[in-house]
Amino acid sequence: MLAAGYAPAIGFIHTGKALSFVYDIADIYKFDTVVPIAFAVAAKPVPNVEREVRIRCRDAFRQSRLLERIIPDIETLLAEGGITPPVAPAESVAPAIPNPESIGDVGHRS
Repeated sequence: MLAAGYAPAIGFIHTGKALSFVYDIADIYKFDTVVPIAFAVAAKPVPNVEREVRIRCRDAFRQSRLLERIIPDIETLLAEGGITPPVAPAESVAPAIPNPESIGDVGHRS
């Protein structure tokens, strides 16, 4: 969030926390991803419930390309309210060490 220019503490629904905006955005996706996975894992015994949910969520996030969609979705949501996306300051510079082209998908390091 912060890297995209959005303040993670300034939420619309959640307030008073350092990650209020992050929680607001997470609520948009949780019923399509995390909630069904949590119920599916709870429906049958597994040795480590927390680990199983984390692994399945990771896989679901990759398959749905969730990380690629979040920032564009935020911009679309804010544009509906007439809020323009943040503009990079004139004094900003490109990263000194840019990220190399990755051979993996989202979530994999090069």
